[in-house]
Amino acid sequence: MSDPPADDAFEDVAALLAFAVPAAAGALVAGGSMGFYDAPELASCGAGLGVSHPPGHPLFVLFGALASMLPIGPVPMRIALAGGLALGLVGRLAFSLALPLARSVAGPRAPRWMPWLALGHVLGGTLGVAVLRQASRAEVYALAALLAVGSAAAALAPSMSAAARARLAVLVVALGGANHHFIAITAVPAALMAVVDRGRASRVRDLPRVVAAWAAMGAAGLAAYGLLPLRASAAASLVRVRTVGDLVWTVTARAFQKNTGSGVLGDYREHLLDVIDWLGASLSPLGLLAGIAGVVIVARNRVSSGVRLGVVVLAGVLARAWLGSVAGNPDAAGYLAPAVVLLGVLGVAATARAWRAIDEAPAAPEGPSSSNRWLLRLVLVVAPAVVFVPMGAKAIASTLGDRGDAPEVMTAADLAALPARAVVLAYAPDTVFRLRYAQLVEGERPDVLVVPAPFVPWPGTTNALLGRDASLVAVVRDFLSHGAPRMPDLMELAARRPVRLELDPHDILWAVPVVVPRGTFAEVRTEPTSMIAVHAAATAQRQSVDALRAALALSPGADGEPRIAEYVLWRAYHDALFFAARGARSEARTAVATARTLAPDARELVGLAQALEGSGDGPVDITPFVVQGVGHP
Repeated sequence: MSDPPADDAFEDVAALLAFAVPAAAGALVAGGSMGFYDAPELASCGAGLGVSHPPGHPLFVLFGALASMLPIGPVPMRIALAGGLALGLVGRLAFSLALPLARSVAGPRAPRWMPWLALGHVLGGTLGVAVLRQASRAEVYALAALLAVGSAAAALAPSMSAAARARLAVLVVALGGANHHFIAITAVPAALMAVVDRGRASRVRDLPRVVAAWAAMGAAGLAAYGLLPLRASAAASLVRVRTVGDLVWTVTARAFQKNTGSGVLGDYREHLLDVIDWLGASLSPLGLLAGIAGVVIVARNRVSSGVRLGVVVLAGVLARAWLGSVAGNPDAAGYLAPAVVLLGVLGVAATARAWRAIDEAPAAPEGPSSSNRWLLRLVLVVAPAVVFVPMGAKAIASTLGDRGDAPEVMTAADLAALPARAVVLAYAPDTVFRLRYAQLVEGERPDVLVVPAPFVPWPGTTNALLGRDASLVAVVRDFLSHGAPRMPDLMELAARRPVRLELDPHDILWAVPVVVPRGTFAEVRTEPTSMIAVHAAATAQRQSVDALRAALALSPGADGEPRIAEYVLWRAYHDALFFAARGARSEARTAVATARTLAPDARELVGLAQALEGSGDGPVDITPFVVQGVGHP
């Protein structure tokens, strides 16, 4: 038996590394913590086979449910490890796109080491912070990237017939739609081109049969949405789909439609700059320039596969900008993961073209000297292909906050001070998700009833709440009728069982007279609080915040995770508003000082500090200093 040709050996090893390196990096950063943002909720839904927030993410729930069966570490780590596996598959698919593109651009004299060049660009696309962090937590984005890149690979697979390419591309896009339909929509152009190719090659009389095959593939991919009504009664379901209307409401993500396009802060140009910033932060400025140059090169040379990948990248970038990007938010980067990977792939066109230009340049003195050729190769070919090394190290460091125990510290602080059988009105989605995870996955405090204030109008939520305690009927009715509970109804509920309220811009103005801070929540009293009670609670509240802040500072990655600082800031800010509104100015100044160590220039905090200047007590009108809408000072 003869040895395989050197080119084939290079290609096989590089292809293996394209899978193994991202998968190993994903395993390295897989965190055992419940995490931030939507991660605790998605981990809960995966472990309990429940329906997540709209659009329900049924394919991810099935993915997470299978991963949660692994006998390795806590549930979030199991799902994150599965995300790392998905990231490895992304790398392998990206390599199948990058190598043919590199050889096509390099021409007939493409060197034997071209697979290594392709590998470098694939690793640049998969190991940057925008992509790698999606494998460090329980999130939908690693699977979404796999399906989006998979749809492009299916649409361009050279070894398959046009018919098979079109059918597979439609199936993979539909599977993506059952995971995260917005990201799947951005991957549609590649599949659409494969469908058009197949349609052009078909006879008119065959089109009904061809379209029927596509419809069958699409239906198979979207079949996971059948999970939504099947799991309507699951404890882990945040949305309970029992009617066709509930299904449409959930799948169309109607709850979030006001937060898109013109419904978000800032203009489109600002959002586009945010997106470009994410691309550069993940690929590096050099990698981003190589990707853009690659797009130009494939367009000018009419390299069909490259042009199609460029269209997918453009669709992803423009669509994410339309949604409104959030600087520093890894969820915003998650939407961009397919575009980042494919832009990394397109970068190989730039370096392959640079190699070819240097190789074909005339000898000195008409062309560059031998030493200058090596320098040009180093700068234009090697550097863009190895920039993944520092960027990967930076991305691994950025995941430390996901792997730390800060969310567990926050949740312990939330739950520890609650009396038995407490009712908690939680307003921040992050708080709701963390408490749900603690109860559903870890079995913590089953006696506590969490009222998820932002989600009370969602299908099935009110029935689930009343099923646990019928005494909530007045409070639930208030939410449905007025968008917020009325204080007399909360006070009546407080006479039956302890009630705690998360202070928030939605409630701080009307809740002040009858609550007093107790740790991370405020206690709802059965009668208006006295100034004696307010002053008495102030010392313990300050000590609670200081102790919480000290504990969070010890969490790995605390200095690089903004959600940790925001958690302390949000609570200190609302303590300051409460004490200022009650006239406890000394306590309010102390809380403002704590908040301003984290956000010294926040307009609301600066204004409140000015209003509190001077000696003596007396209530302050806090209305001008309450953050409007959902956000942080």
